Amino acid sequence: MADDQLSLTFAALADPTRRAILTRLADGEATVNELAEPFDISLQAISKHLKVLERAGLITRGRDAQWRPCRLETAPLDTASTWIERYREVAKDRFDRLDQEIQRIKHAQEGTTMAETEFVIEPGRQDIVMTRVFDAPREVVFRAYTDPELVPNWCGPHSLTTEVDRMDVRPGGLWRFINRGADGNEYAFKGVYHDVVAPERVVSTFEFEGAPGHVLLSTVTFEMADGGTRLTELSVFQSVEDRDGMVQSGMEHGARESMDRLAEVAQSLKSESAV
Repeated sequence: MADDQLSLTFAALADPTRRAILTRLADGEATVNELAEPFDISLQAISKHLKVLERAGLITRGRDAQWRPCRLETAPLDTASTWIERYREVAKDRFDRLDQEIQRIKHAQEGTTMAETEFVIEPGRQDIVMTRVFDAPREVVFRAYTDPELVPNWCGPHSLTTEVDRMDVRPGGLWRFINRGADGNEYAFKGVYHDVVAPERVVSTFEFEGAPGHVLLSTVTFEMADGGTRLTELSVFQSVEDRDGMVQSGMEHGARESMDRLAEVAQSLKSESAV
């Protein structure tokens, strides 16, 4: 029989009676008699279930010889949750990539092309250049990029939700976005708008609150291109090390997802305006 912690935890949780016992203990300590009350089984059977839970580290029992109350221990549940979340993220990433490939095949069958997000990241430099062409008018793409009600629909990867805490799109205005993962973790970003010229450009700073003091300057331009819009973002960092750290964090994957989602929002706005 497997005796590693995860195997013990999942084996203990596999039984509905044991899960019900843990639900009861989440409300506070209880004796064996109290735990047995809701079930039409013997005290001996309840005791066997408790031994399984105790071996898995999901409960502990008091030392009082008469009462020996049981209490819930959450550490094994936290470990199991972390393990599940890690593989959930892996699976989510694979499905996202599969969806992108399906979209490429769909466009190929329809005789159309799917725009790519391109990056220029040269060694030893302090900047990153990102370019994406959208099949939508410049005014539409600019609106999707700067409307606080639309930003949560495209900003960040699919695995995270985005809350616009503040977004005052004008020179001197402040912005702050919060990304949240399924695990409850939050990642906040903030900055100041230095220049906003609709529908041509947006210049602002960008700072991750988890690494204060590391500020970059972002200049986003919107140019008409073959009936669509070419978005170009120039991000200038304070140092080569800051730039390389951003690249190593996996920003390209997240930025590609954001641009793909922005394309969907822009296409939706374009369709609405055509009605």
